[in-house]
Amino acid sequence: MSSSRLRSLSADSAVALGFAAVTCVAGTYYQPSGWRAFDGLGYVLAVLTALPLAARRRLPFLTVLASGACYAVYLGCGYQPSVNWWTPVIGLFSLAGCRPVAVAWAAAVPVAAVTVLSGLAGRLHLALVVAQAVLVPVVAVFFGHTRYLLVRANARLREVTAELVAEQEARARDAVTLERMAIARELHDVVAHHMSVVTIQAGLAETVLTSDVPTARGALRTAAEAGRGALDELRRLLTVLRVQSDDDGPEAASYEAAPRLARLPELVGGAAAAGLDVRFAQSGEPVPLPPTAEVCLYRVAQEALTNVIKHAPGAHVDLTLDHTPDEVALVVRDDGAGGGPDGRARRSTGPKTVPGSGLGLVGMRERARICGGRLSAAPRDGGGFEVEVVLPVHARHRADPEGRGERRT
Repeated sequence: MSSSRLRSLSADSAVALGFAAVTCVAGTYYQPSGWRAFDGLGYVLAVLTALPLAARRRLPFLTVLASGACYAVYLGCGYQPSVNWWTPVIGLFSLAGCRPVAVAWAAAVPVAAVTVLSGLAGRLHLALVVAQAVLVPVVAVFFGHTRYLLVRANARLREVTAELVAEQEARARDAVTLERMAIARELHDVVAHHMSVVTIQAGLAETVLTSDVPTARGALRTAAEAGRGALDELRRLLTVLRVQSDDDGPEAASYEAAPRLARLPELVGGAAAAGLDVRFAQSGEPVPLPPTAEVCLYRVAQEALTNVIKHAPGAHVDLTLDHTPDEVALVVRDDGAGGGPDGRARRSTGPKTVPGSGLGLVGMRERARICGGRLSAAPRDGGGFEVEVVLPVHARHRADPEGRGERRT
């Protein structure tokens, strides 16, 4: 038995013993003429009338019936009405406080009958007897049912509170998951792009280190620039992630939070230095875009070029950016083959592919979904691969991105 139930049982037992004791004391010292003298049977019946109150929470309906029946026998034996008249009324109040109102009204019938019997035994006026028989059960049921509604409301409030706490915890977990996904996307885009360039160029430099020193030196220079670019990107990301204290000055956020479309030419130049034949074209009148949309377009272009560097180094690549009043479209299209003598030399002497993590297109799709756009990525007829992302100018952001992997990363 739990401590709360033990405390309830103790309290109810104390109430029952209290009524029994008070009834016995009253019967001992108050014995008016006209009623039977309070003897041993009177003590027994007084105690039996009060003792059912000890079970008023666990068996409320039986408490009303048992207490009322014992009190009726007590009156039938000719004893004067006493304090134990309240015991069936208290039982009815307890019943109405823990059972539906229909059950309470059913239990009010025997209480009303006992009340009539007590009034008649006490030789009260008939009008007072009827008034007691009506008002006492009604008042007991009213206050008991009010307590019943309050208990149910409190229980429902606890349930709602628990649901809100669970929902808040779920939202917190979802927020952490989304933040982790966002950080994973940024880290993947930064590391995959720059490390792919470093890997390709380092492999090229190793291959031609003795046979073509200028080419090796250029490859190492490109690898070093890619490494510095990766460090700069990581610094920007860590600046966003770090917790700033009150003592941080304005220089604490001196880096841009994320790259924008204005840096696309720089990205194209880095891809060209890695051995791609990249042609960048822009059409339409540029319109202001949300920062998240600019980051999405830049990262998609970066990841698409990274895929070409890893899977088709030295290929021809067309990168186009088309602005319209309603949407902006970015297309990265490669032919899957090298571009000219330099490209053929790079593919024949350097590593042909770099293993992927399988998360590239997943991240691109997530970015497009978050910005309310769409992304398509598929092989081209005749060779090569094409990635196209279309974003609305006024993007509707989504907090539940879903991504599906493709064969290329």
